[in-house]
Amino acid sequence: MLENLTVDDVVFQFTIIVSIALIIQLTLEHSRVPGIVGLLLIGMLVGPDGLAILPEEPVIDLLGTIGLLFIMFMAGLEIDLDVVRHHKRETISFGLLASGFSLAPAVGVGLLAGLEWTGALLLGAALASHTLVAYPMVERLGIVDRKPVVAAIGGTLITDTLALVLLAILVQQPGSEGGSSVAWALPLALLAILAAVSLAVVPRIAARLLDDEKTTLAEKALFLLVVLLGLATVADEIGTEDILGAFLAGLCLNQPIKRRSELHEHARFVGRMLFIPFFFVKTGMRLDLAVFGQLTTWMLAAGLLAVVVFGKTVASILTGRMYGYSTMDRIVVVGLTLPQAAATLAVIVVGREMELIGDMVEDAVIVVIFMTCLAGPLLTRFAGSRLT
Repeated sequence: MLENLTVDDVVFQFTIIVSIALIIQLTLEHSRVPGIVGLLLIGMLVGPDGLAILPEEPVIDLLGTIGLLFIMFMAGLEIDLDVVRHHKRETISFGLLASGFSLAPAVGVGLLAGLEWTGALLLGAALASHTLVAYPMVERLGIVDRKPVVAAIGGTLITDTLALVLLAILVQQPGSEGGSSVAWALPLALLAILAAVSLAVVPRIAARLLDDEKTTLAEKALFLLVVLLGLATVADEIGTEDILGAFLAGLCLNQPIKRRSELHEHARFVGRMLFIPFFFVKTGMRLDLAVFGQLTTWMLAAGLLAVVVFGKTVASILTGRMYGYSTMDRIVVVGLTLPQAAATLAVIVVGREMELIGDMVEDAVIVVIFMTCLAGPLLTRFAGSRLT
């Protein structure tokens, strides 16, 4: 009977998703609950294990894939590189501590859950990162310039970069898809060359094109999209992952569009209102609801959630002791860096597609994403309001 509900018309499929995105934006986002939670739940509802309303192909699969690239692109684009340069010691200290204290215990939990070393390390890489879901909240509270907040924001570059570099290494290991005992290091070398050339060339081209008054805003936005998809395609063709190229594209264009707020908002608009919702709905559709009924899934989720809380809290406490942060400052740092979303989900999706992790691990991570994206903003608002 549920098969009769399936929508085959591609225009209708597209209409359903954009309507969902609008409803989520008007409800959850305005209630300070991250929209990612609603989009994942909707994906579970309309997916094959739910009401089976929407098929993955062709609309959701294509736009969801681009949405994943856009998430990593925005992750590289949103990092304030000036902040990182001006507060190197605090940024590096917090970033390394947050990565280390999250990675090691996550690997242990993965091994206990029955994963091979490659899968366990991939799980650790995913949870070592964080997403600044609560950043708009610190903007509204006017505490963006506080040193602890700066350290947390700058630390994103460290945690996400380390997670993606580890991903690049793991997918090339002998025995993994695409890896071989002889040539596994070649894609990594090519990726390093691609990064060096892109960071040297792309910003210069972008600066000239974006400064040209004859170039329209639409043409400039298309240039950003070409850089994003171009570097993602090259990264994929050389044997690594397209999300690495997307993150690199964000870093390359970070400075050129920093002073062009209109273009920056244009890019954010296209991503947040179109491509990114498709990715989260697609991810929700991939979830195996039967796994959620297993006690082991919830036990694993609890263990992973404990790892995330432990890693971010210890990193905040140690960094706070080194640089004299107050208790509320430390709580704000934890609230900012607790949410797992962009890089976490990107790494897990790649690991699932390569069969390095299973349904249970993927679903447990989704539970962690739910919980941290809810708790992080609440914690940030609680402590941040006491600093103003």
